[in-house]
Amino acid sequence: MKKYFQSGIILVLLLWLVGALIYLPSTEDKLQAAAKQKLADSSHNGVFAQVKAEFSGQEATLTGAVATAAEKAQAGLLIQTELRLPGWFTAAINPVTTVHNDIAVDPERSPFRPRPWLILTLFGGNQRIDGVLQSAAQRVELLTALAAKLPPPATPLNNQIAIAQTALPSADWDATHRSIPDLTATPNDASTIAVTACDGKWTTLPATLTNGELAAALTASKVPDNEIAHALAKLRTWKNLTPDEIKQQADKEAAAEAKAKAGTTAPAAPNKNLGPYRGPNGSQSR
Repeated sequence: MKKYFQSGIILVLLLWLVGALIYLPSTEDKLQAAAKQKLADSSHNGVFAQVKAEFSGQEATLTGAVATAAEKAQAGLLIQTELRLPGWFTAAINPVTTVHNDIAVDPERSPFRPRPWLILTLFGGNQRIDGVLQSAAQRVELLTALAAKLPPPATPLNNQIAIAQTALPSADWDATHRSIPDLTATPNDASTIAVTACDGKWTTLPATLTNGELAAALTASKVPDNEIAHALAKLRTWKNLTPDEIKQQADKEAAAEAKAKAGTTAPAAPNKNLGPYRGPNGSQSR
């Protein structure tokens, strides 16, 4: 009897082992598929596109790269607390026991994420703001702050700020919109440029700056060359006259005005003090 009991135990253990060998890989595959779907959800805007989850039993190991430490922590929390397997019973149970979060925080290896930046240009009474921000609320906040820092415009401010929800967070947004340089004294016949990488600092630059020099001032934001060219296009086509050119233009306008007045003036009356005209034979004409 004892012999049969021992054999039964061994048989049960063998069956459990065979079942585990069959069930475990299937479970791991299901967990990996569920994790992949969870990380790829559209609500995450693609920030986890480089993250992979592998399972050993119910233990997850996350690898890949994201742009920020907050995103790394978010990915770990998603897999630790929100993963579920399909089924009437498993749908209510958290199948993950442990998460080993080996994701690298590396913006260069993570999916492309635009960095925030702003280029403000003033020229000939025109005002234009270009850039990329993470939210429409930031744009409203910036435009409100700009109103007190700019001279009365000849034309309304040309707002060219793009909103990108996948943009990286500003390094210091509060300081950025509060430290806009005071440009209220800029004359209408002058031009200037102010830029920021949304890190709390603004740099005011001359309008004669080349596109390459401006790109160097925004190195932290890695602004594409075509974006800089677009931001400065109107400024580049505006003619900023030198003092000599302004004087020459004024002299030319004054001369044209004088000529126009001379053309409308009536001929002068004859001078009676010159006396009567005498012909060649000395005769006097009347």
